[in-house]
Amino acid sequence: MANRSVQFYGDLNVYEGNLPQIYGKKSNFARFDSSWHIIVTDVENSTAVVARGDHQAVNLAATGSIIACLNIARDHGVDIPFFFGGDGATILIPDSLLSACLHALTLHQERCTTAFGFYLRVGHRSVQEMLDQEATLFISKYKRNAYHIMPLVYGDALHLAEKQIKGAEPQDLKLQQLQSSMLNLAGMECKWDAVSPPQEEGEVISFIINAVQVDSQNAVYADILAALDEIYGDDATRNPLTLERLKLVNSFSKLKTEVKMKYATSSLRHKLSTALRATFGKYYLKHTRKGRNYLNQMIQLTEVLLIDGAINTTISGTRAQREKLLSILDTMEDAGKIQYGYYVSDSSILSCYVTALDDYHIHFLDGGNGGYTQASKVLKKKMVVV
Repeated sequence: MANRSVQFYGDLNVYEGNLPQIYGKKSNFARFDSSWHIIVTDVENSTAVVARGDHQAVNLAATGSIIACLNIARDHGVDIPFFFGGDGATILIPDSLLSACLHALTLHQERCTTAFGFYLRVGHRSVQEMLDQEATLFISKYKRNAYHIMPLVYGDALHLAEKQIKGAEPQDLKLQQLQSSMLNLAGMECKWDAVSPPQEEGEVISFIINAVQVDSQNAVYADILAALDEIYGDDATRNPLTLERLKLVNSFSKLKTEVKMKYATSSLRHKLSTALRATFGKYYLKHTRKGRNYLNQMIQLTEVLLIDGAINTTISGTRAQREKLLSILDTMEDAGKIQYGYYVSDSSILSCYVTALDDYHIHFLDGGNGGYTQASKVLKKKMVVV
């Protein structure tokens, strides 16, 4: 029984087909296992950190939160769902991995402070705690394309946990003496330059859309997902990444943030190995079959859409398309169905998790200049008014 609980997420049915239709049916979702835990990380005062030009470090703090837990989960053969939020992350883990993940994240927190001067808040709630507060949490899995399976959530438990953790004093994680070996950020890569949108005179838009009533999430989000498809085209069409626009960084100064986040000490060996991997990567990606396959997979394995009880998406398109979607969202907001925030930029930013062992890779996308952070700032102002 305990083992099946650990494998709860991995055992879920995977749905394929029309995403708005799949999300719109509550029967496609399973009640989340109450023995699991919700971990939330968040860069405190992220808007100010982004404003001073450290948006790459903020993204890597969020990416590193996920990678630290993913490396632990994969070592134990456990599949876990996670959600990248630009300036933080939400990760769901079984009870057996809680202590190890919190150890790792506390060390990651310390590194963010010492290397970059910002505080990464780390907290957790058990799923059962949230259910006891009459929150809801249901989950499904959706196959976006040939390579990528994503979690779909409806309910307010994740957002309530996030709100409580962000609004409270630092949580006592009840950890024993920390060991630096518990932080493993192997696989974290940040080798890509800012990516301009595919369209000439195009734009990159980051949206955060929140249904006002939890019970209406399925119907409301199904309508919004259908509107995205109608206005911007399908998932692949509105993806901000294209092979033509991807460029590896060409100077070590742009790689130093990765080195500082990834390693306890920025030794010459770490700096050189990072630079060499970037240099070799240019040849590998252009001139090897495996490298070209990696690039094609990479675009499909990029997290451009997350549904964690809200819709978070970074897409590309034209101003005319944006104005058409905003008209629909404004009508829904005026009707009291949703609240939303968005941010427009001229590029998108990639951070990546790549393992050499089994060729697993996943990529995290944000709008330029901290797109999700900026969109969240707009949304928070609306929520205060209500």
